[in-house]
Amino acid sequence: MQVKEQVFGHLPDGQPVTAYTLINDKQTSVTALTYGATWQSFRVNRAGQTHELLVNFDQLSDYVGQPFHVGHTIGPVGGRLSKVAYQLDGPSFTLTPNDGPNSLHSGINGFDRVNWQASVTQDAHQAAVHFTHTFVTEFPGELQAEVTYTLDDADRLTVTFNGESTATTLFNPMTHVYFNFDGRQQDATQHELQIAAREHVVVDEAKLPTGVLAANKGTKFDLEDLKPIGDARFDDTWRLADDRQGPAVVLRSPKTGVTLAIDSDRNGVVVFTTNPAMDSDQMTAIAVEMQTLPDAINHAGFGDIVLPANVKKTYQVTYDLI
Repeated sequence: MQVKEQVFGHLPDGQPVTAYTLINDKQTSVTALTYGATWQSFRVNRAGQTHELLVNFDQLSDYVGQPFHVGHTIGPVGGRLSKVAYQLDGPSFTLTPNDGPNSLHSGINGFDRVNWQASVTQDAHQAAVHFTHTFVTEFPGELQAEVTYTLDDADRLTVTFNGESTATTLFNPMTHVYFNFDGRQQDATQHELQIAAREHVVVDEAKLPTGVLAANKGTKFDLEDLKPIGDARFDDTWRLADDRQGPAVVLRSPKTGVTLAIDSDRNGVVVFTTNPAMDSDQMTAIAVEMQTLPDAINHAGFGDIVLPANVKKTYQVTYDLI
């Protein structure tokens, strides 16, 4: 295993942003940035060719303030919150809305807005970069957050989220990563997608969950078998099946033959298809966001995103090249 470190750029206030690249014995590599604990690159060798699997940017300025959150770690709470005022276990708190009257991806309190501290660990079979930061925001308490990217020699990347707060707060972090196995800005409609889910979250006209789960059978949400995305467009959430036998999500490119199996210890996945460059109507990016169902704090049965005071919570997502 190898770890390479280099300056990726500088923030407007002069702070350097460092890129850490983990490289295994197969020359598979993962790069993550201190700014936003951002997943910047995932490169794999197949049949003598190197493929970049992520939609990404080459310059730091493109990662700062961009609306699509490309590669960013999102937290403390990913997705939309239909309410901005709460009282959990202590004083009430109010979030600044940034999506109409609602909060999206934690708004001004986001993990994606800071330059994290970093450290590296490695042994013969895996290497990891650990990003840490203490958040004092509109959410209650001081939140000690850690995001770790670990690459091993079996071509598995594990992303681990840890959170511990001095006061009861909300915690539902995720990685806002976009994939295109055929290359940046290439048409991604022929990518094949499989989701181990029988239900999806019904949303209103503002894309806020209504609290209702609907059956996928016979709809565009029925992706229990691997099938091309085609003309379908998604900004939607699936509730993962509790009894699934394989990975939660499989994404495959028939063109390159690259297949990625994604799994997590959470109950939901958001898939968002778009074109971050906004230069055409062509769909070039597939976001796969593993998280507890969005707006869970406001809907019974959606999952528990409350982080009790002085209790450490850990979540993991795995990405296996197969």
